[in-house]
Amino acid sequence: MTDRHPRTPHLPDSPGAPADDRIQRDLSWLDSELVVTEKLDGGGLTFTRDAMYGRAPDSGEQPWDRPAKALWAMTAYRIPDDWRVCGESMWARRSIAYTDLPGVFIVHGIWDETDTLLGWDDTVDWAQRLELPVVPVLYRGASLSEARAAWARHRDASASEGFVVRSAGRIAARDFPHKVLQWVRPDHVTFHCRPDDFDVNEFA
Repeated sequence: MTDRHPRTPHLPDSPGAPADDRIQRDLSWLDSELVVTEKLDGGGLTFTRDAMYGRAPDSGEQPWDRPAKALWAMTAYRIPDDWRVCGESMWARRSIAYTDLPGVFIVHGIWDETDTLLGWDDTVDWAQRLELPVVPVLYRGASLSEARAAWARHRDASASEGFVVRSAGRIAARDFPHKVLQWVRPDHVTFHCRPDDFDVNEFA
């Protein structure tokens, strides 16, 4: 089992994919039932029973993650051993200024002790048990074309980074590059906050 959250490949038509990111052109592995969630412009964090960290356990802590760490301290004892709760730290404002966010840490995936990403229904169930919000769902169904069009129906590029499409069921780590894919808006700039100069988003 790895403690590092895997990088999410881009859909072939993702206009904001950096040159060094992986493009997944084989879409045949996507299951018949898909879930599309909003891709939030935050900083990746992982909660475990014993620690909170960024993309990897040795990534260190940032000043803008202090509110999320306080939340982790109140939540950690309820996380099963060897599970990872992955989400976005939303306190710092990056390229998009959000209003009325449901929390400083928003869950997008949970990994169990077998290094398997839980199915979406189980993800929502466990997030509720942990009293953590989940990323907004824009579409759920069997049509890949409708899944890809859902973001444009519900969001626009001025206020949303993009979307993530995933299989609704459980996903083994080896299948992650095929069954979890992202689409990023054109010209999206990844903003790296500095400890002495950052604004905060607004929360509900």
